[in-house]
Amino acid sequence: EKSGQEQGTYVKFNHLHKRESMSYEILFIQGAGNVSTGQEQVIVDALRNNLGDKFTITYPPMPDTDHPAFLDWEAVLATSLNNLSGKVILLGHSLGGSIILKYFTRQPVPDKVIGMILFGVPYWKDQNWDVSEYAIEDDLLDKLSTLDNIYFYHSVDDEVIPNHQFKSYRKLIPRGHWRVLSGVDHSYHGAIPDMIN
Repeated sequence: EKSGQEQGTYVKFNHLHKRESMSYEILFIQGAGNVSTGQEQVIVDALRNNLGDKFTITYPPMPDTDHPAFLDWEAVLATSLNNLSGKVILLGHSLGGSIILKYFTRQPVPDKVIGMILFGVPYWKDQNWDVSEYAIEDDLLDKLSTLDNIYFYHSVDDEVIPNHQFKSYRKLIPRGHWRVLSGVDHSYHGAIPDMIN
C-alpha cells in the first residue's frame, strides 16, 4: 500500500486537471544525451492531447544536449520561467529535473510556481556519478528540505537511474511526494497515463 505522500502524487495532478476554473502553464525541461528531443516530444504531445486547453505547455529547446552545461541550461530555465505569467507547474525529466532542483537552491521559488513534477532524476553526488557541475553544493543541500509541492516519479525498471539515487532524494526532501512505478523505462513514456489520469 502506498504511503500518504505517494498517494498524494497521483491525486495532485488529477486534482489540478479537474479544476476547470483555473488555467496552468507547464514548463518542461527535457533530459540530455540518450534522452533525445524526439523522445521528449512524445511526452509533450501526450500531455497536450490529454490535459485540455486549461494547460499551456512551454517546451524550450535546450543548448547542446549531448554536452550540456549547467549555466547554459539554467539560463534557459530562468528566461522561460520569467516569460510565464500564470500559475506554473515545472516538469523535469532526467537532467532537466536536476537543473530545476539546483536552480532553486540558488534562487527563491517564485509564488507563481505552484508545483514541480520530476521524473527519472539523477543524484549527482553518487560516488559513481560524481559530476560536480550538476551536483548541488553541500552548503545548499538543506534548502531542498524547504521546497514544497515537489512530486517525484521513479521506476524500479529505469535502466539509467538506480533505486538508491531515488532514495537519496527522499532523504533530502522530506516534504516531497513520491510515486514508485514498475515496467517503465527511462523514457517514462509509460508513466504518462499515471501522471494525467
